[in-house]
Amino acid sequence: MVEKDEDDAIHQVRVSCRRLRSNLKLFKKVLAGGWSAELRAELAGLALACGEARDLEVIAALVQETAGGEDDAAQVELISGTLRAGLADAASRANTVVTSDETAALLIRLQQTAAAPELKPRADERCADVLPELLAGAVGVFTQEADKLQPWTPDDDWHEVRLLAKRARYAAKTCAAVLGAEAEATAVQAAKYQELLGQHQDHCAAADALVALLPAAEPPLAFTLGRLVERHRAARKPLREEFLTLYHRS
Repeated sequence: MVEKDEDDAIHQVRVSCRRLRSNLKLFKKVLAGGWSAELRAELAGLALACGEARDLEVIAALVQETAGGEDDAAQVELISGTLRAGLADAASRANTVVTSDETAALLIRLQQTAAAPELKPRADERCADVLPELLAGAVGVFTQEADKLQPWTPDDDWHEVRLLAKRARYAAKTCAAVLGAEAEATAVQAAKYQELLGQHQDHCAAADALVALLPAAEPPLAFTLGRLVERHRAARKPLREEFLTLYHRS
C-alpha cells in the first residue's frame, strides 16, 4: 500500500504493527525463546515512526472542528497550517522508514518466523483449553487498571487504559475464531471502551500540540491558542464521565 501511495497506507502499517505486537503479547506463554520480545521491539519502533503523521492528522482535524465563529479565522488558519506542515514532514519521514531496507528485512523475519515459530510444549494443547486463559489475562490487565480510574486521574493513566482496552479488543478478536460469540462480545465491549478513551486521548494530544506552539506565538495567536487549549481540556470531563458510567454499568 505504501509503495503504491494508497490512501491511509501509513496508518494501516501502524495498525498492523499494533495487532502483531498484541498477538505476540497474547501468546507469550506458548512462545519459546527471546525472538518474540525482539520482534515486538522492532514492531514498536516501526509503529512509532508511523504514528506521528497519523496523530497530527487527527489533531489538525480536531482543532479545526473545535474552532468556533468567535475565534479569529486568520489565527485559526495559521494554527491549522502549522499543524498541516508538520503532518507533511512526518508523513515523509514515515514513508522513508516504511520503505527502508530495515523494514524489508523485518518483513522477511516475520514471514520466516510465522512459517516455523519456536514454541513451548503448551502450544500442542487444544485451543479451546488454552485461549480462554490467555484472553482472560488480557482482559484482566485492562480491568485492573480501569478500576483505578477516577475523574481526576492524570491523562497518562487514562491513555494507558486506552492501550489496554485496545489490546483486549485485539486479543478477543483473535480468540473469537475459536471461542465464538463470547469472545466476539468481549471484543465489541472493548471497542466501545476504546472509542471513548480514544476521543479522550485525541483531545489530550490536541491540547499538548497547541501548548507546544505557545512559546513562539505572538500575543494574538497565543490568545487563540489558549482558547483552543481550554476547550480541548474541557472536553475531557464528559468523556471521562461517559466512560466511567459505561464501564461500571457493564
